[in-house]
Amino acid sequence: MTDKPHFETVPTWKAARALVTFEPLEPRHVKGFRLQSIRIHVRDHRQREVPVGERTLEAHFGAFVLSQSRRGIQEARRLALDVAYGQAAREARIAGHGARVYELGPVPPPDDIDGRMPSVVAWHDAEMFYLIASGELPSARLVQIAESMYPSGRPHGR
Repeated sequence: MTDKPHFETVPTWKAARALVTFEPLEPRHVKGFRLQSIRIHVRDHRQREVPVGERTLEAHFGAFVLSQSRRGIQEARRLALDVAYGQAAREARIAGHGARVYELGPVPPPDDIDGRMPSVVAWHDAEMFYLIASGELPSARLVQIAESMYPSGRPHGR
């Protein structure tokens, strides 16, 4: 087995665009959090190269992470609305798109090996799947970040 990384780290959003087949959306309102890294999933668990059309972009902002990937319309919808990312999801809309929101879990006891459940916002926009997660920010803040990825909260034109 080689020691090739599963993710390639890139310095800018522009550099990330060259490694994926979609136009990454950048959040505009990240109040107090700066972009720490952008990583693109380029190799699977068997060290095979992930086809460029199937890659996932992860942007790390310290207190939260933003994931974006092109999955096809049905799969993006399934990932956003059918897959559970926590307990007690509530339905929502992000710039007019179907979404589910999960609240930040309570602080667990010190001996809990699973840790705190993160707050999560997951949504789909045509063939794109988006997810924002945080182990410290409330879901309302993640919704604001998600909305800031669209001009005036309107759907993104393709």
